[in-house]
Formats: sequence, C-alpha cells, structure tokens
Amino acid sequence: MLHRFAPFGALIAIVAMSAPARAQPSTEWARKTVPIEVFGQFPSIDRPALSPNGDLIAAKARADGRQALAILPIGQPDAKPFIVAGDSDFSKGNFGDREIYRWQWIDNQNLLIWIRGLDFEFGQWIDVTRIAAYNIKSRKATPLGWDGAAGWAGDVLWMSPPDTPKPHLLLQRFTNRNSSEMWAHPEVIDIDVETGAVRNVQRSNPVVSSWTADRSGVVRMGWARDRENGKLRVLYRTGASETFRTILHETPDQYDDTELPDYILSGSNKAYALSNRDGFRALYEYDLDKMALGQKVFGVAGYDISDATITPDGTALQSVTYSDQRTHRVFYEPRLKEIAKLLDQEFGAGNVNLLSADQKREKILFSFGALGQVPAYYLLNTVTGDISLISWSNETLKNAKLNPVQTFRYTASDGKSIEAILTLPRHRTGEKNLPLIVMPHGGPWARDDADWDSYQWAQTLAEYGYVVVQPNYRGSTGYGKEFGKAVNGNWGLRMQDDLNDVIPWLAKDGTIDPKRVCMVGWSYGGYAASRAAQRDGDKYRCAVSGAGVHDLPAMVNYDKNYLGGYGAKMGLGAAGDLGAISPAYHPEMFSTPILIVHGAKDQRVPVAQSRGLVSKLKGAGKKEGVDFLYLEQPLNTHNLLREQDRTQFLQEMKKFLDKHNPA
Repeated sequence: MLHRFAPFGALIAIVAMSAPARAQPSTEWARKTVPIEVFGQFPSIDRPALSPNGDLIAAKARADGRQALAILPIGQPDAKPFIVAGDSDFSKGNFGDREIYRWQWIDNQNLLIWIRGLDFEFGQWIDVTRIAAYNIKSRKATPLGWDGAAGWAGDVLWMSPPDTPKPHLLLQRFTNRNSSEMWAHPEVIDIDVETGAVRNVQRSNPVVSSWTADRSGVVRMGWARDRENGKLRVLYRTGASETFRTILHETPDQYDDTELPDYILSGSNKAYALSNRDGFRALYEYDLDKMALGQKVFGVAGYDISDATITPDGTALQSVTYSDQRTHRVFYEPRLKEIAKLLDQEFGAGNVNLLSADQKREKILFSFGALGQVPAYYLLNTVTGDISLISWSNETLKNAKLNPVQTFRYTASDGKSIEAILTLPRHRTGEKNLPLIVMPHGGPWARDDADWDSYQWAQTLAEYGYVVVQPNYRGSTGYGKEFGKAVNGNWGLRMQDDLNDVIPWLAKDGTIDPKRVCMVGWSYGGYAASRAAQRDGDKYRCAVSGAGVHDLPAMVNYDKNYLGGYGAKMGLGAAGDLGAISPAYHPEMFSTPILIVHGAKDQRVPVAQSRGLVSKLKGAGKKEGVDFLYLEQPLNTHNLLREQDRTQFLQEMKKFLDKHNPA
C-alpha cells in the first residue's frame, strides 16, 4: 500500500488539507549506468485496462522476451495472473506476423482483442485487422467475423453496455464474399460476442468505404473517397427506418476535415465533430438537422485535438485528448473530472494519466511519471481512499528518474518555428560541447512529445553521454493544417533542412559540438537518416537507418495496389520528385558512414528497400565495413515485436556510434 486518500465522497472537502507524500523516485540508479539490455526490455505491463466491476486488469505483460496479453486479478489474494495470448498466437497459414495492439472489456466476462498485421490477399500484401473475444470463465478466444473477412475487419462501430445480458457489437469489415472490385466497400455485421454468431445489418455499398453508427447501435452515415480522383461522397439517414440520402459530393482539400459528425450520441439528436476549420483541429457541437458545425466545445491554441470519448452509456461527452509538450486528457464527466483534478494536485499537473475506470467510477487505474521518470501504475480506490502500486513500467528501473527531458522551439533557416524534444545526459550534467544525436520520428504523419517513450531510444543514447534531439519537423501531426500540409513536395528537402537547422541552434550556447553529430531514425526516420548520409554528409559524422525507405518510386509501386492511385499519390507520391529525393538513386553521393538495419519479415517497408540500397552502394564502390554496415534481422518485423531484436538494434547502434562519434 502506498498511502491513503479520503473516500471519493469527500474529495472536494479535502482539497485544502495536507496532501499525502508523493512516491519518491528510486535512487538505485542515481550513480550507475543502466545497461543497454535493460533499455531493450519491453514494459513489465503496458496499457492496463480495468474490467467494468474493477476486479480484473487486462494488459500486455513482458514474458520470455516478448509481450503477451494477460489478465491480472486485483483484490483477490488467491487468484493468479494468467496469459490470454501472445502476438504470434493469432498467426497461421499464409498470414504475416500478427500483433495484438488493442484490448477493451465489453463486460465483466468478455475481453475484446484487436489484432493487426499484413497478409497476402488478392495477390498483394495489404494491411489487415481482426478482432476476437476472450471469455474469462472458459478461457477461450472466439474469432469475431473472421469467416468471410478480407483485409480490414476490426472496426467496431458500437458495442453493447456492460450490463447487457447477451453482449454484442457492430463490426465494420471488408469481405471476400463479393467480387474483388467490391472488397474495399465494407459491410456491417452484428456479432454475438460469446457465440460468434453473425447477422448482417448493412450490406456493402459501391459508393461507401466507411460507415458510422450512433451510440444506440444504428448505422447512420457512410462515405467514400474515389480511389483515383479523391472525390468525396457522403450518405446519411436520421434513423434505422429511413433510406440513405447523399448530403455531400465534392473533392475537399486533403488536409481539410470533412465537418461531419464523428460522435452521434444515444437517445438524442446530439452529436460532436472534430474540425480544423480554424486551422487547428478542435471539438465542436454538431447540428444533425442542418448537418453543420455548431459551437466550439474545446480547442488549444497552436495544437490539434487528437480525439474525444463518449460516456459508456453513450449519452454525453466524457473527455478530450490533445498533445502539446505532453499528452493531456480533459474530462467532462463530473466524477472523473474531480478525480483528475485531485490527482494533479497530489502528483503534479501533467504527471498523471487516467487510464481506466470501473463502471461505478470507484476504482481508477492511473500512471504516474514526471519528465524523464520511468512511469508506474497505481490503483485508486475512491471508496476507501487507498492508492496501491500495481506495477512498475520497468521492474528493474522501478520509478527511477533518468535523463532529463525538456521541450523547446527553434527557428528553421526559412523562419519557421519548430518544436523539439531534448534529452540531456544525466551523467554529464553541466558539461558543454557534447555529441549530438538527431532522431526524427517515423511516419512522417506522427509526432514526438516529452512523455516516456516505451522504445526508450532517446533515454538509451542519453544514458551513454549523448544529447538527443527529436524535432517535430514540418509535416508532423498535431500542429495544425498548414504545418501538416508542408509535407507535400518537401520529403528530403525542406523537411530535411528542419532536422539540420537544429544543429547550429543547439551549438549557439555550447550545449553540443556541431562537428560531433549523427542521425538515427526508424521508418521515415530511417529514410531521413539515409538521406542525411547521401545529401548532408558534411553535417553528420554518421547515420543509422532502421527500416528505412531508400527507393521512393519502388515504395509507391508497393503501396498503390491497395491504396489506389489517389491514396498512393497523396501519400509518398506527394513527396516531390521521387527519384531526386531517393537515396538509393544516388549511391555515389553517400559521404558519411551509415549503419543500415532491416527486419527480413518487415511487410510495411519491405526488406528489399535496404537490400537494394546495399547493392547499389557496392556498385558505386562503397566498401562494407568502412562506408556502410548492413544488419538484417531474420525474424524482425517493422514494429520490433521481439525483445532480442530491440536489444540487438541498440547494441549495434551503440557499437557503431562508439566507432564514428564516440561520447
């Protein structure tokens, strides 16, 4: 037991009272260097979720160098945790590697499990999702809607409330029951969660590629964007007894939100929508009679809202999520709002993340971690006031404070303001002219923030003496429409300049030595590292490219079959002159040593991308072991699903940096 709070009924009354002592960081690692193998570990538990009655926690748990979905009983002295499934348990036949990426309780006995991967269907590799239900009593998993599914079949539009006698859900899925021309036009099925029995409620429509249901379980809207020209058509109806009518048929800007209802409430004509009409995505009320945005509910200057949630009964707004320097949830449900306020007062604003709650809101699962601190998971009992430690995120490190993290903004060479995350080496506090690692995120439609990163690459490098900077270069998500639109035509050019421009900015006060810089990245970050070695070797002593795209025309060809002409064009195809910005097209220009790492089982960015680059480097007279090093991990995928591969990557990266840019 950590300490006790007053029961929930007295929350407001105790605000002015002395708060209990915060959990003190572990000092075990204060003067020791954390081994790389520890940084390579998966979290002890990941994304824990409480059952509606508060008796069980579902979470991914570290087991034998992998992660497995597990059930953890709480408040039951004789009950033991047990494994539900590992990622590979859902792979079979010609299926590619599957990953359990999400889970949610539908009631106290049944846990929904989402699985994703890439499978070979219709003669091509395509993104695939599936969903299964795990029953606690029988300890068996039931596939939900797998028979007849093709490609994307994991989009749950609605699920029954936890106290429903026979739990069921609405699942939107692509199906192979129709011709291949119709596979991208989904149907909606009602599924009995315990038996897997299926009933069709909405047939595939040739002008619909995605459906929306209200919180009562009625399919209300469908839309599609033409695969070749991007024209958008939207169908809508007010209730189950009506037919759909077209309410929109036009070609909107790729970066404009469509201003359609995202969350249609139960038992009313009320809805909410996310829109970036003012430049940044905010939450608005939505008028279903006029099919138009209403009053703005919540927005943050300079940042986008990422999503919103509705209360379990479907009748009201529960929360809004956004990220500035850290990720925040703003609660509208009164009980959760008051709990969040109290925990912020106790543990420091921004340090607590409410993860899950039981149906009565008597048990609250939350994480706590200050900047640079390994997070821990706690359970608050609002009836007794007890706060209990559930688990450390890393059992070896506990809640140690490691390398300090901060955010800052710098001005790019064309005057653009860029936000970045900075991690400083704790063992070299006060020193100047330190070596720098520039670490761009993947995507590029993603972003970094200052919260603890489960991959821990920045912490690893800082632990061994490097300053690490993670710029949210233009094109990164979360910074508004215009900032996101700047990705077009700027791959390897202006986006690359944003990464380079952080170097002189950090050198101005002597923090880093501008002659001791390397770039490290994965996926798009791997592309950026490869591009740096080819284009900007005078600025970098070395580069590390993981799962990188080196030949953009080949990648567009790989993607366009299932994305369609418009999808491929608006993705990599919008990058610019693909040949000119593809590192593999200019092997003779590589002028700084590069470590190239790729998983042989990577189907998101095929290993042929790195094999092709290696072949062209050799053809240009570059010497392996001198100009470049290639590590191919035979069992690794794009998402690093094995601890051995994560650790090997960190070890080989450090060895390479020790040689070319020692700290």
